[in-house]
Amino acid sequence: MISEALMKEDLVRQGLEYLETCLEEYVDLITEITRVPAPSNQEELRTRLVKDKMESMGFPVVRVDEVGNVLGFFPGEDGSRVIVSMAHIDTVFPMDTDLSVKRDGNILAAPGVSDNSASVACMLLLGKVFLSHLPLPHPVVLVANVGEEGLGDLRGARYFCDHVEEYDFGGFRMNPDNLVFLNIDGDMRQITSQGVGSRRLRIEFKGKGGHSWADFGNSSAIHGLGTAIAGIAKIQVPEDPKTTYNVGVVQGGHSVNSIAQTASMLLDMRSVCQEALSRLENKVMVVLDKAARATGTQYEFQVVGDRPAGKLPDNSPYLKGLMALGKELGHELNVGAASTDSNIPLSRGWPAVTMGFKLSGDAHKTSEFLYIDSLIPGIKLALMCFAGLLYDKF
Repeated sequence: MISEALMKEDLVRQGLEYLETCLEEYVDLITEITRVPAPSNQEELRTRLVKDKMESMGFPVVRVDEVGNVLGFFPGEDGSRVIVSMAHIDTVFPMDTDLSVKRDGNILAAPGVSDNSASVACMLLLGKVFLSHLPLPHPVVLVANVGEEGLGDLRGARYFCDHVEEYDFGGFRMNPDNLVFLNIDGDMRQITSQGVGSRRLRIEFKGKGGHSWADFGNSSAIHGLGTAIAGIAKIQVPEDPKTTYNVGVVQGGHSVNSIAQTASMLLDMRSVCQEALSRLENKVMVVLDKAARATGTQYEFQVVGDRPAGKLPDNSPYLKGLMALGKELGHELNVGAASTDSNIPLSRGWPAVTMGFKLSGDAHKTSEFLYIDSLIPGIKLALMCFAGLLYDKF
């Protein structure tokens, strides 16, 4: 039994004792983080808060990189495995959103309280556990990263993975061959071991435009765009590997009696298979060409999102170990696919999963909430999962 072996370690036994008593500290920390606005690409205030928290807690080495990721480093005796954990600090909510946190019985509610303030707080409290048992069996790098949501396009995770060898933690540098990722996001019912790839395009059509009466017959950007959208809607995509598309935003024109000179859309394309995603994009380009020719318009596009797909093999000892440990501890975990920070390491062949360690609801809504009574069971599960990596049980 993995759990029985882990319970022999002082870090695990003493860590679980501390976590059993930290509920109010945990709730207060989640609340403090949630109240600081952090829209994607505007995370500066929350970057500063998390840096201050890591330093005040006594993390051995704290760094802020060029894009605003905050990194806390814990030395380890054996550098043949380096455990990296990312928890994104950005949210989907605009800067002027009311971020008041409301506690009502078992509910803690606020925009972003679960996604991903609770995960950042979980990471910080795990860091406190690690502090009492230095050096750890293996080095650990905790990364509170920017740019996970929407058009943030995994900016923080991508930057970290691009610059792994450049980080200097008091003389320790990471070897890319030794990394394993346990990222924190979502609910504790699922292990995300497959990254859903996506391509997001901003497509703008241009027409001659003019007055709707006097210049009738001139090419219209909106007519071109509409023809393209109708064509995209007819594209057939496979169910396996699952592949999807969606036109999520449409803009254009400036009056009811004007022939539009410009019109644009945001197109989201997703697949668990990189090749299927490429085939879909090729089909979209054919549709755009036909629409432009049919309506006498022109178009241009800009890539505004590019998330690579990737997958941890189903027979991975890491994945099998997590599933076995979860079952031993009474958690029925499901393996699935999603778009998370793990997309980047998975696409590069690094072992990576994303796990959540609480239960919540209404993600990405202003009514977002979490269940307070899930926090302690969740963070105890998190410690056990990290311990499985630290003591080479996976």
